[in-house]
Amino acid sequence: MSAWKSNTFRSPLQSLENVSRLYLIFAIVAAFCIHRVFVRYREYRSLFIRVIELVGLNFEQSDKAFGIRHGCLPPRRLRNAWPLGLDRILQIFQADADQRLMALFLFHFRDVGNTLEQIWTRAFGTIDPKNLEAMLSTQFNGCILTVQADYGYGPRRHIFYPLLGDGIFTQDGPPWRHSRDLLRPQFSRNQYRDLDVFREHVDDLVACISTAGKPVDLQPLFFRFTLDTTTAFLFGESVYSLRADRPLNETSFADSFNTAQEYLAKRYRLLDLYWLIGGRKFKNACTAVHQFVDDIIERGLKLSSDAGHEKVDRYVFLDVVAQDSADRIALRHQLINILLAGRDTTACLLSWTL
Repeated sequence: MSAWKSNTFRSPLQSLENVSRLYLIFAIVAAFCIHRVFVRYREYRSLFIRVIELVGLNFEQSDKAFGIRHGCLPPRRLRNAWPLGLDRILQIFQADADQRLMALFLFHFRDVGNTLEQIWTRAFGTIDPKNLEAMLSTQFNGCILTVQADYGYGPRRHIFYPLLGDGIFTQDGPPWRHSRDLLRPQFSRNQYRDLDVFREHVDDLVACISTAGKPVDLQPLFFRFTLDTTTAFLFGESVYSLRADRPLNETSFADSFNTAQEYLAKRYRLLDLYWLIGGRKFKNACTAVHQFVDDIIERGLKLSSDAGHEKVDRYVFLDVVAQDSADRIALRHQLINILLAGRDTTACLLSWTL
């Protein structure tokens, strides 16, 4: 047998010598730690279970006491045909694909009542006016997550963070209050007296509507219209998504923003199981949105710092936020949060008015 052949075929013991000793040590240590945790768990299992029961009992008693104090009735649960409400989850995803999601939710409330509880994870839905008033106004404390809090965001921060970061939709307590105070001037009526910022985008919307007598789906156009107006108002420049000759990077931003939002909606419907929805496409979409907003921030701040630049008279949200923080990441988070709010709510309102 030649030397080459003898060196090619090695015994298992010879192959084992090529394995990194460091990896082998790590594996042994990890196995030892897992074994010790398992042993300790078996020793203190009864105590561990008792603590969990007491904590759960305290929260349950607290909920009951709160309900008695405010005259609340226990919410009715959705009726499910499959274990863990899996049939409801599939129903929601199918309705979303068929663009009948709001109709499905309305059916659920009519079937169960104005307030209901999900079964696959602890979450509630309500259309009761008194509940909505309490959560959004009279008992709204920014969802400060303490033992005494009436309610909180739950897993929403983890669900939205890949796209939105730390902003008003993902923050609690003092950070949320700070973001609210920062965003409040944007909703001032004085900021919208100059309607020139909307003029060119209305012209683009009208140009996209066919005049050939064929049916036109206005909702996608409304979403692009509000994206154009919101980016103009927030960034000082629009992405012009309604125009066919828009630059490639602006096309990528609009498409990536839509993709990232679709993933967020799917993740939110699973709540505690949000981590099942994700992947490379979602990550790439979030990265593209972040990069586009970062580029706009850099251009905007460079123009603002240019001594020869003539300042624009109209209100630009980027300029206001930049005065509060020089952190580029914080600026990006605040801008994307308010972009999400300004785009979707207005587009839905326009769709419902028709």
